[in-house]
Amino acid sequence: MNKKQKIDQAIILAAGFGLRMRPLTLTTPKPLVKLNKKPIIYYILEELKKNEIKKCFINVHYLPLKIEKYIEEYRALNKSMDIIIIKEKVILETGGAIKNILKKNNNKPVIVINADSLIISFEQVSPLTLLMKQFNVNTMDFLLLLDDLKNSIGYYDKGDFSFSNNDAPSRIIRNMNNGLAYTGWQILNPNTVHKVNNNVFSLNYCYNKAIKDNTIWGMLNTQKWLHIGTINALNEANRWLENYK
Repeated sequence: MNKKQKIDQAIILAAGFGLRMRPLTLTTPKPLVKLNKKPIIYYILEELKKNEIKKCFINVHYLPLKIEKYIEEYRALNKSMDIIIIKEKVILETGGAIKNILKKNNNKPVIVINADSLIISFEQVSPLTLLMKQFNVNTMDFLLLLDDLKNSIGYYDKGDFSFSNNDAPSRIIRNMNNGLAYTGWQILNPNTVHKVNNNVFSLNYCYNKAIKDNTIWGMLNTQKWLHIGTINALNEANRWLENYK
């Protein structure tokens, strides 16, 4: 594989219960919660479409029929998109979900996006476009989009990673106290999850190995990151979008 290998597939991780958004998520799966009158997942699918990513897998578990119904409606209006629903009988966590979706013969780089995370672009070139341009399959197992929290909505922790140098992109290391936050947008090499023997595991397991191997990289997000994990974050994001639009 070479550096310029085309990236043409994506995964949206959408199997969670959305516990922190109850009571909204008692009857609506979190990816379908409305933000500015559109489901959260709509914005992600539109970003993929804009970047000519035609093949998209979506893993589902909680209230799956509602997500399937919405995807049928979206497909009908966007016939060029090949959207494949993968049902999980049990929650496989992030790494297990990706391993379950991508068979061993699928070793092409894949975009992976958390279904509660949105990047709103101020500029014509989106962060996803930049991620795709920067991903080097020869040196990277992961390229994560990170945020410095100055402009984000809905993230209240202390960060996840730090850059190991001043290059862009840069290799990254763990920093859970005063670090950069992982936005939920990344590109990865599927071989990293296929090498794990377990079927239920977090991507953090793979991240820790990649840090030791110097194969995990990060890029700083310069656009607006909306992390829609709570009702307060949803309300704040709605207010921001109303003013922005």
